[in-house]
Amino acid sequence: MSQGVAGTQQGLWVASLGLVLLLSLVWWSWWASSRPNSVDVGLVTWVTSAAIVGSSEIHAAELFMDDHPDGPIRVIPVDDQWMPERTTQAIEEAMAEGMHYFIATHPSNCAEASLHLFADGRALMLNAASTSPLLSGRDDFFLRLTPDAHHEQRAIAREVARWPGRRLLVFQDTGNRAYTDPAFATFVSELTALSDWDIVHRPLQVSDFRPDEDRPLMAEPFDALYILAGSYLPAIGNIAQLFYVNHPEAPILLTPWARSPAILDTAGPAITRLILPSQHPSRKDDPLLDAYFQRLSARFGYQPHDMTINTRRALELLNQAFAAGHDTPATVKHYLLSQGPHATSLGPVLFDEFGDLEALPFVFLTDLARELR
Repeated sequence: MSQGVAGTQQGLWVASLGLVLLLSLVWWSWWASSRPNSVDVGLVTWVTSAAIVGSSEIHAAELFMDDHPDGPIRVIPVDDQWMPERTTQAIEEAMAEGMHYFIATHPSNCAEASLHLFADGRALMLNAASTSPLLSGRDDFFLRLTPDAHHEQRAIAREVARWPGRRLLVFQDTGNRAYTDPAFATFVSELTALSDWDIVHRPLQVSDFRPDEDRPLMAEPFDALYILAGSYLPAIGNIAQLFYVNHPEAPILLTPWARSPAILDTAGPAITRLILPSQHPSRKDDPLLDAYFQRLSARFGYQPHDMTINTRRALELLNQAFAAGHDTPATVKHYLLSQGPHATSLGPVLFDEFGDLEALPFVFLTDLARELR
């Protein structure tokens, strides 16, 4: 397929998805205004991106509402555009309109910017994606459904320490340093303690990746590549493909925040060398997870990224708390932290005393064509 044709088709797909999202938001507005005695839950994400980011979470919420037509929750999109300066404003505006419960899928820098809004119990946040250690161990109203960067990166370093090889290239995204700076420090510390890998560090803004600038570095002898980047950036696939051209047998390690078909599509033949750490099991080993993704794909016509998993789990947790009679951020928080593990349709959730996730071991997925198609 020529680049022009591919670009045209991609543009049409993005435009179509944007129209679908617009129609979804119109329907939500009508649905929200027609349900009495309901509880507003703000879904904080990049609503206007017209891409898999944002649309996946919104469609996960739509599917949840299809499954719970008589439940108390009505989900209201809160568009923060995944920009820290916008996040606080968007949440404050929603709180001013009387919203007390939020689910967020934004990066760590956005979570850090808005953390102070969840200090006093005016509102409760269930965060599905932000791993910054600055969010950990705090007695506040910010709960998290994903392990922090320390836990994540120690698990990844232990995996790399098992590999043969000596020279490792690490591309670190500078677009979300709230995640990648502590992640890189923990990874290096753990890997250095466990092995003799020689780490070559290349910081860059992945969203602005320019192949010609890194082609000479990629041509050097390396035994593996680690792309320390998240936010489901499609350019992660471009970096992987350029490295693969020079090192077709070397493993290419991603972060859990690269589990997206868009990255798969841009990786090209490098897909055969990609390794994806995951806090969730392979969907091919988990019938419930596989059925969930199949339902989403059949309902909305595309393969969403895995943020839909924690979005669904967060909605189910709030639904359980409301059904049990808890009707304030304080009582919902107490219910979620004092009970558990909480059963959801996509696996159990157990919080520690601070509302951080009691994490299960990571798995490392190697057949991503099978996993993400």
